[in-house]
Amino acid sequence: MIEIIYSNFGFWINLLIPITVAIYLTITNKEYIYKELIIQIIATFTYLSLIFLLLFSTTTDLIDTQYFNGKAKKIEFYEEWTELRVHTESYECGSSDNHKTCTRTVTEHIHHPKKWHILTTNDEKIKITKDEYKKAKLDFGVKKEYISRINKISTGDGNKYVATPNIIIPTSVAHTYINYVTAAKDNVIHTKISKDDMKLFISENKLHKYPPLSKDKYGAKKLLRIIDDSNRSDAQSMQDKLDLFCAKYSKTKQVNPLIYITKQDRSFKTYLETYWNKGKKNDATLILGVDANGKVLYSDVIAWTNNTDFIVDCQNSFKGLNVKNDAIKLVDIFQNLILSEYERKPMEEFSYLKENITLQWYWQLLIILGNLVISYMITRYFLTNKTLKRDKSKSTEL
Repeated sequence: MIEIIYSNFGFWINLLIPITVAIYLTITNKEYIYKELIIQIIATFTYLSLIFLLLFSTTTDLIDTQYFNGKAKKIEFYEEWTELRVHTESYECGSSDNHKTCTRTVTEHIHHPKKWHILTTNDEKIKITKDEYKKAKLDFGVKKEYISRINKISTGDGNKYVATPNIIIPTSVAHTYINYVTAAKDNVIHTKISKDDMKLFISENKLHKYPPLSKDKYGAKKLLRIIDDSNRSDAQSMQDKLDLFCAKYSKTKQVNPLIYITKQDRSFKTYLETYWNKGKKNDATLILGVDANGKVLYSDVIAWTNNTDFIVDCQNSFKGLNVKNDAIKLVDIFQNLILSEYERKPMEEFSYLKENITLQWYWQLLIILGNLVISYMITRYFLTNKTLKRDKSKSTEL
């Protein structure tokens, strides 16, 4: 993110304006000293870094989300406890004529509330509820672990209870990343589909949004991996099998497999690729075009990968199979192709696009106006402060 901000031409233009004014005042105004010049530069640099960071994060498609898949390793409950924290703080004391800084000792009682969460094989923590933990406790049992806590003043609490699952509980956890492709002004995802065609396609319910997360009875989150527009597939069997695959292999292969079953023709891939911005960087989305009976007429894949064999084989390996009768076989073939041929394309290969990632003109204008206001207030304070000191000095001499 930082390199994108500093690659933006507008950042340096904004920084140049107050620096130029500060240098001019340093030369022409004796009341403006070099120390204030440094403060002015630091203040401007800090403001620009923060405002650019905020706007790039919230007004562009720079921050994207991918899903890391794994399984529940432990389901934990932490008791509440109270901590005694003693520290020293400074405060202003003395009179107006004898101003000084004093210190005092502060004693605090810090309450740490109860916590329930799932610990995944990726060392992620998924917050769960008390009731979800109770279900895990009932199904798997729990083991108490005593925790030695420094400065604990409460008694008989602060320990941990752990339920270790004896079944595979798949998990999917969202992680953010920098998506140079979707944020770039000159997007490398080219399409011949007009905006009107896309709107019509969406209004006719021919496209679904990116699949959401669901929760199981223990509170574990996982993606709904099967989208079926045909209503002909054994979607649940396919979902369960892909979940188990992800729990075992998704971390090592850095992949997030999805299956989209549609009654549309081959042009559907282009629509979906545009609508989903080609998916997340670790997605491998298998598209299965089927007839009224669920027979696969064609297959295709959307994935950020450098291995064209994976794409070609996904296009040639599923024709003639049935998404209901051959559901398990379909998933087996897809999984084997991922294991043998899928290679995730690093997003860093698109880092050259960072110079094309810019803010809209109205946000640039807002930054400039904010920059001018802050620079004016700082400059005015410095000059007014020096004037007051000079007036006070003259009155003392008289």
